[in-house]
Amino acid sequence: MAALTQSAIDALLGVLTTAIPDEARLIGGVHSDMKFIKDEMDSMNGFLLHLNKMESEHDDQLRAWMKQVREVSYVAEDCVDRYRRVSGRYGEGWGGGGCAGTRTLAFVLKHPKAYCQLHKLGKQIAELKARVHDVGERRQRYDVNVPTGRDLKMVQNKLPDQEEEKREAFVHALEKDVVGTPGWFRSTEPAPASAPDPDPLDALLLEDALVGQLPSPVRPSEAAMMRALLKKCCPPDHPREANANAELDLDPREANAKAELDLDPREAAAFRCTRKMFLCAMYVYPYPTSQELKKLKDKVVGVTEQELKELKDKGDEVGVEAPGPGVVGAQEARRQVMIFCYSILTTQQKSCLLYLTAFFHEKEISRTSMVRRWVAEGLVGKEPGGGRTTTTPEEAGERCFRELLLRGFIRAARWSDAGTVKSCVMDDPVRDFIDGITKSENFVAELPAHLERQLNIRSIVQRRASMPPPPPPPLVRRCNLRCCCGGCTWLLDDHRASEDATAKDPMDELVDFIRHLPELYRLNVLDLGGCTGLKRRHLKSFAEVECLKYLSLRNTDVSRLHATHINKLTLLETLDIRETNIPPSDTVSIYLPKLKHLLAGRFSKTTTATTMPAVEKGSLVTVHMPGRIGSMRDMETLSHVQVSMDGAELQGVAKLHQLRKLGVVVHANTTTAALLGRVIYMLAANLRSLSIWVAIAVPHTTTHPTIQQGGGTGILDISSMYEMASSLALENLDIKGKMSLPSWIGRASKLANVTLRDTEMDGGDALRRLATVQSLRCLKLSRKAFTEQALRFKDVQFQALKFLVVEGDAVIRIAFFAGDAAPKLEKIVWTIGGGSKIAQMYNEDLITGIDHLPSLKEIELRASFNLANLLDRTKPQTTSSACTPDLRYHVRYISSSAGNQLITEVPKTKTDDKTLTLLAGVIN
Repeated sequence: MAALTQSAIDALLGVLTTAIPDEARLIGGVHSDMKFIKDEMDSMNGFLLHLNKMESEHDDQLRAWMKQVREVSYVAEDCVDRYRRVSGRYGEGWGGGGCAGTRTLAFVLKHPKAYCQLHKLGKQIAELKARVHDVGERRQRYDVNVPTGRDLKMVQNKLPDQEEEKREAFVHALEKDVVGTPGWFRSTEPAPASAPDPDPLDALLLEDALVGQLPSPVRPSEAAMMRALLKKCCPPDHPREANANAELDLDPREANAKAELDLDPREAAAFRCTRKMFLCAMYVYPYPTSQELKKLKDKVVGVTEQELKELKDKGDEVGVEAPGPGVVGAQEARRQVMIFCYSILTTQQKSCLLYLTAFFHEKEISRTSMVRRWVAEGLVGKEPGGGRTTTTPEEAGERCFRELLLRGFIRAARWSDAGTVKSCVMDDPVRDFIDGITKSENFVAELPAHLERQLNIRSIVQRRASMPPPPPPPLVRRCNLRCCCGGCTWLLDDHRASEDATAKDPMDELVDFIRHLPELYRLNVLDLGGCTGLKRRHLKSFAEVECLKYLSLRNTDVSRLHATHINKLTLLETLDIRETNIPPSDTVSIYLPKLKHLLAGRFSKTTTATTMPAVEKGSLVTVHMPGRIGSMRDMETLSHVQVSMDGAELQGVAKLHQLRKLGVVVHANTTTAALLGRVIYMLAANLRSLSIWVAIAVPHTTTHPTIQQGGGTGILDISSMYEMASSLALENLDIKGKMSLPSWIGRASKLANVTLRDTEMDGGDALRRLATVQSLRCLKLSRKAFTEQALRFKDVQFQALKFLVVEGDAVIRIAFFAGDAAPKLEKIVWTIGGGSKIAQMYNEDLITGIDHLPSLKEIELRASFNLANLLDRTKPQTTSSACTPDLRYHVRYISSSAGNQLITEVPKTKTDDKTLTLLAGVIN
């Protein structure tokens, strides 16, 4: 709890440190009030820093005081920030000569409304000063002190980059455990009849292979304590208890089977999560000494008679429970172990973890959305005391996400083709633990106010999204009198009746909810993703929330984005309008000076040949580049926006030196190529991701520039425009349409992922040039990426390639001709379209030269399979290969017509064929 309170104070100190030096803009005694609050918070922060290092548990009195400090810090930060924003708008009004009274009088006469706002905020700051003073005195009044105890070793294990793969492999080994599934504790080989019954959990709880992967050596005594802790966390109905029941006169195997049926799946799932979290904690935090492990073990398991005797012989005071088989049950044991894993998180990691309660209504949590919300809420990217960090807040958020993922608090749900986690979920045991911790920190049975409000917002949004669209109001016949040229005529026409005022729309309810938020509450995040029924009046009301930093309209039915409304959000950092029907021209007049992430574009799901312009199925439909993009200097992500025919807007993009991700729809002409080459040259040191979609002209469109991609007469070439420096930081390159590979691609030393879509390149030449990229890990070829139908890895050496992804109907065969063509290739993903010639092939070889891939682990085929034929023709292979010990790789068959569901998995061994053959009749 001290860590969360310290985080709140750090945020307040950061705001005060910026506000106090600008004394000229502070009215009356506001400057002295801020200075007092800062001094008091500095003292409290020092107290909390010391408290956070102690291993002793916090009593109720101390926790209540920390809750008060945290609440006053939140309110003070919001109030001071609002004061800075209002005064900052009228900075020039405070300038000029003369005394302070003259300047104040001139400001009052010129901006009376602003002065009243500042005066009111100044009074609130004075009241906060009194609250801070009372909180400080309350600690002395009730003698709230740092408890006795020694300092914890909170230094985290900072792994170098080359150790990241080992760490991921360790977690992957844990995830392969099948605890909780039928037969999870049954031995694969029966023990001899004369041998004593072994504990069936010994091998599962702490395998020697996993212990050997820990970064620091584990002594036998420590391994024994870890095993004892996990045994105590085990579900109560495992075979050991079943066999111990003397009344059940059953054979051990029958007892095992009965216990297997009686096992509560929730208990098994909780044990699986606890086991993973604990072992991951031992991996990333190898500092717990034997004493720390023993303290946890004594609390959970208890002490034996021998341990108790040793303690008495040493003269130590015995502060543990009486010896026995255990002092807590399995459920409490798991909670204590989770608390231990939670306690060794950093302050930022704890804050980000508890913020996950705001996602309780979501089935999946998008990684990028979660990180950006952390940044908007100020949970990451800050040093203690309000100092600056050397990394961006987004980078700090990404690191925090990886830590929570690798420590088992969240679990990956969807991955990209390159193995990057796209979304995550929280398992129920972890969700319950986080919910309990959050409520405990708040000292009440409810969540903290800011998290509860976020849950209420998402609840209203999802309730509206689940409602069917309202029927149109009924037609009403009305009579109008029209007078013209000296005569009058009665006309009858039909019109829609007004909507029923008694039916409360959830969006109107959300508007009322936001309007009635406390005056000092700052709403940073508004996620409307998936909502329907958004009207102009709703967006106009949301635009009044001036403190908003994150606004998501993704996948909503919003029809217009009026600049007069959206430009009021001067603090907005993220604007997500993906998967919307906003007209392209609506974004031209947008100007948001603090904007960091502009996310746009939607993929057409149907062909609309009758529209202007025509849109083909799968084409990208997006908005225009903002006209003043060059003035939005904080921009970091500009994803899939369209530039004009001559690419003039790219001149402004070249000024965005903070830009890390750029996605543009351009036209294939020399002017655009020159400007795009300059953008890449100017942003080479920071640009991490580049996506270029080449548009073509549609003959029957005359007034609108086209956004139909893929093909055309021109080929975009940015190779010879500028010579790239060796410091090119590009990591991801995505090309769609006719464009040649740039000449500098071989010097992109960090380029890891390349995607080519409909580029129609010469396959042999392109592969040779891509092979010069020494860091290339993932190559994705979609539709007509190459002109050839066969993908031949010959006379090339992809030294780092791990993932090969092929999509569409163009490629019908992949061949590897040498062992050094792709020595590290681990996974091949091939999505076969319905129009592919492969569907008409009869027992043809799809992939040859598999024996030249020593690191291959998995081949994944995605298609619309004939389920009966596929299962019938792969069953004999599955039976014969499953019993072979020298397993090499798997072939996974995924149904693309059934939501990418796994149909079957066929193991392959070293003795199997060197080719993968498509069986006749398995594809529809």
